Amino acid sequence: MTDVIEREIKVKLSLDPQFLIDRLLQEGYEYVGKEIQEDIYLNGDSRDFRKTDEALRIRLVNDKIELTYKGPKMGSKSKSREEITVSLDDKESMIRILEKLGYRVAQSVRKTRHVLRKGEFNICVDTVEGLGNFLEIEGIDVKEERLLDFFKEFRSKFGINGEIITKSYLELKVEKLAGSSN
Repeated sequence: MTDVIEREIKVKLSLDPQFLIDRLLQEGYEYVGKEIQEDIYLNGDSRDFRKTDEALRIRLVNDKIELTYKGPKMGSKSKSREEITVSLDDKESMIRILEKLGYRVAQSVRKTRHVLRKGEFNICVDTVEGLGNFLEIEGIDVKEERLLDFFKEFRSKFGINGEIITKSYLELKVEKLAGSSN
């Protein structure tokens, strides 16, 4: 993958994830597969990504490893940001290189993701360790209004409730951890 703009809408699921997956399959959505993901987020000594609204992540997905830079959020109604991703073959060596450059492992997020596809959109049904079940609808290099229109129809057809979440799973996890330490 190269330099793209990923737009996504995320909501907390109030219905059973498997029920939703079954309904999508009945409606002709293509099942792409199941992914076991571990996201390892790094932060810098001289560049604090919490302040710049950026992210640097190593993702282990099934048997693949990727390094991704995520730029600041751009959309107001969806989570939209530039993403630059490269494939890796050695996670530990990449972490050591980044540590030599002043970055350190800050947090990790683990999830099981079922990916389905309809046209230009990926529908991701996620179970995130410690956070629960979520729905993400993603579009690569699509206009924000196109994503919002698709989501509006999807939400109505499948009875999806809940407010749109523009925070990442990392932000949600950090908030939860901060709330539990008070």
